[in-house]
Amino acid sequence: MESINVTKGQSVLVLWGGNQPTENMTDVVNSLKEKVGPSGRVQLEHVGRLNFAKHPDSSFDVVLSGVFQPGVISHTIELLGEVCAILKIGGKLYLREIISKSNPTQELKTADNLCREIKLSGFIDILQPSLVPLSDDDKSALIKSKNHGDIDLVQVEASKPSYEIGSSTQLKLNFTTVPQAKQEIDPQVAKVWTLNSNDLEDNDIELLDSDTLLDPEDLKKPDPSTLKAGCGPTRKKACKDCTCGLAEELDNGDDTKQSNLSSACGSCYLGDAFRCSSCPYLGMPAFKPGEKVSLSQRQMKADA
Repeated sequence: MESINVTKGQSVLVLWGGNQPTENMTDVVNSLKEKVGPSGRVQLEHVGRLNFAKHPDSSFDVVLSGVFQPGVISHTIELLGEVCAILKIGGKLYLREIISKSNPTQELKTADNLCREIKLSGFIDILQPSLVPLSDDDKSALIKSKNHGDIDLVQVEASKPSYEIGSSTQLKLNFTTVPQAKQEIDPQVAKVWTLNSNDLEDNDIELLDSDTLLDPEDLKKPDPSTLKAGCGPTRKKACKDCTCGLAEELDNGDDTKQSNLSSACGSCYLGDAFRCSSCPYLGMPAFKPGEKVSLSQRQMKADA
């Protein structure tokens, strides 16, 4: 208890846990009463009854938690938040808790996790956890109760900030805009980027003549023969069972003229819908059987 700083006139709350008070509880309370003197007070409260006690906010200068029966009280964020609310501005919290050195469990925290929860509860100026010596019997009992061999008892000191939890204040913000000084522009720089109507009449400015964009060759009408594509099929293929004589002409190397054309299917006169892909009459209009097909001069000319 020597590391716990309590002065005269302070209000001290001592939180304890477990099923029954310990033997040294009375001695600790009497020692604290001697330190605070007649003008101060020391109150003993079970941690399970803290929420039902309805202590007013900012009621105590110092809160001690877990100094009796080490390992009984597990300081959750909810418990720490309630303690922070009943502390006065700048009040001190002294707590003791069993921690795990390396492997935390659901019941045991590490020192870093304990300090983080204290900070999240609203406390500041959290000191580094200090080891509290334990007797061999107490440590063996704690190892057996926690079912964990790598444990320590630490004490942490923290302070309540200089404002109440949940307090608010108005921010003094200045939304007035300060006029900025106009930057002066060099007249020589501005002259480079200036263009007026008088500059268009200057003989030194060369304007592009649109008539010079086209050459005389571009104005001539193109020859239709030069517009034809040179790709694609240039000759027909004869059918497998050709009877019109095209196969013989292709074998002789003369496919420019077809004479005495005859129909193998007998349906060529009906039109393209009844003609095969290599029919010599493909593309011609329908005609009567035995009629000679001829195209007029008008039909031989391409549509303009």
